[in-house]
Amino acid sequence: MEFDVRSGNYTFKHSLTPIPDMDETRFKEHYHTMYELLYFIKGDASFRVKDTTYSLKSGDLLVVQPGEHHNLILRSQSPYERMVLRFDPVDVNPALRRYLPSLDSVYFIQNTPLSAEFSHLDSHYSSVRKDMILSTFISSLNIILAYLVSSDELIQQADLVNKDIKPIIDYISNHLADIQSIDDLSNALHLSKSSIYKIFHKQFDTPIMSYIRTQKIMLARTMLNEGTPATEVAIRLGFNHYSSFYRDYYKVFKETPSGKNKD
Repeated sequence: MEFDVRSGNYTFKHSLTPIPDMDETRFKEHYHTMYELLYFIKGDASFRVKDTTYSLKSGDLLVVQPGEHHNLILRSQSPYERMVLRFDPVDVNPALRRYLPSLDSVYFIQNTPLSAEFSHLDSHYSSVRKDMILSTFISSLNIILAYLVSSDELIQQADLVNKDIKPIIDYISNHLADIQSIDDLSNALHLSKSSIYKIFHKQFDTPIMSYIRTQKIMLARTMLNEGTPATEVAIRLGFNHYSSFYRDYYKVFKETPSGKNKD
């Protein structure tokens, strides 16, 4: 059963595309400001996230962290069916939220309690009053997340790891505050700037400094939610001017670091 329920930061969607459009521009690399769970029900596709690529099979559950650049690669026009759940980690119970950053990218959940919970979403949509469906779906989401953070044995290994870009991605992840320019990466990794640009471009459509700024802003969001003052966040993440931090933050989240919209 197909459905599309959206409210605030929540999206719950079950979609079937009988004949997928193979236009690659529809599946370009992108990122979300929220978490995304994509339950792959059927299709012929691969999933690329950061430095890894996975060949998908029915029953795979993809976990996309906020700010993770990723894309789905359709390999044929086989029917493509999936469930997508998006949510802001701020809305998740703190006891559960602390486990989310440690989640892996792909889990195989076929014939597990997790797959049963996804099936329940269809049942809920067809049986529950529409004015109660959102709260019901949110309850199911919390059950799904509770199972997921307890299911390390279901983690899937990538089919391909880009060993050239992995050191670059790892360094960016571990030294965000230290990176002011491409020279910082070049000096730390002992690679020429042209080599870094070339390696990064092979995996991502996004310019490397834009990628780094996005990662800084995603971390800033977490720090702000934990109560760190905006001015301190800007300093700790290496922004030379608060105005630059303010501008970049608003560009990504369409709100100021204080959480108040400009309009």
